[in-house]
Amino acid sequence: MHMKKILAVTIFALFFLTLGSIYHADINAAEKFPSREIEIMVPWAAGGATDVVFRTFAAVIPKYLGVPLLIVNKPGGAGVPGYAESMKKKNDGYHLVAWATPSLTKVHMSKTPYDHKTFDMVIMVAHNPCWILVPKDSPYNNLKDFISAAKANPGKISMANAGAGGGYHLVALAFESDLGIQLTHVPYKGGGPSIVAAVAKQVDSVMCSPPEGYPQVKAGELKALGVFAHKRLKDLPDLPTGEEQGVKFYMGMWRGIAVPKGTDKAIIKKLHDAFKATMDDPEFQKMAEKAGFMLEYKSTEDFEKFNEEQDKYYMNLIKSKKLGDRYTN
Repeated sequence: MHMKKILAVTIFALFFLTLGSIYHADINAAEKFPSREIEIMVPWAAGGATDVVFRTFAAVIPKYLGVPLLIVNKPGGAGVPGYAESMKKKNDGYHLVAWATPSLTKVHMSKTPYDHKTFDMVIMVAHNPCWILVPKDSPYNNLKDFISAAKANPGKISMANAGAGGGYHLVALAFESDLGIQLTHVPYKGGGPSIVAAVAKQVDSVMCSPPEGYPQVKAGELKALGVFAHKRLKDLPDLPTGEEQGVKFYMGMWRGIAVPKGTDKAIIKKLHDAFKATMDDPEFQKMAEKAGFMLEYKSTEDFEKFNEEQDKYYMNLIKSKKLGDRYTN
């Protein structure tokens, strides 16, 4: 009996020692983080708005992170393949994913293997209003021209988006629904390819948001018909808002960072602090302005709350507009 008690005490002692070792290993891992390069999955093509945002971060963030930030693009499927791959990655802080408006919209348009609760939020970094762009020699010079033509010719005007069921597709569907028009929607594997298609006149228009199309508008390759915001873009002061043209439609794309569920809170804080320091960096701010995207910060906690609010908003919008097939089948 005495030996059994000794054995039991020994087992318990080993158990708690093991727990202590794991705990200290976790602390040491967080303290040493990061010790190698960090990857961020961008579930869209290179050249799209989300890709541009994080490539701009990658140019400056090593100053604050201490290691390189590597961009991994996995375009197609309105972001689903990229998110499906990201959710299976280790939650060690070395595998980030770009979390943006389409992350939520696609979830409610059709069934996906993930939702916003599959990941932990880190930080929100940008928020840009959507705009409609057309080829440089398009007959449409403003939203009034575009909407009038669409009403007169239902289904004849094509509009590119960054993927079926994604954020821009949803914005385009909401736009035609609100304005009482019918467009032909053409999905591409990301914002970059949709812009290329518009420049090449393969489509009549494209729904996107800065920085997508920004260089092409500045170079005169594309025309912006209007921006769906409450105020004009700082760097394009001559471009009127939709509201100024009698179109009271407001939708935009926000972008942030998420990690696989269960990532250590100390690691999340280190990631947050490095991205926030980069956002405050004057050199980076100039680069962001030149690239054409608008910085908007939300802390980890605020970004979590924002995601909950946005998830409910898009769920209600998609249900009320009877969009997609998740709630209709």
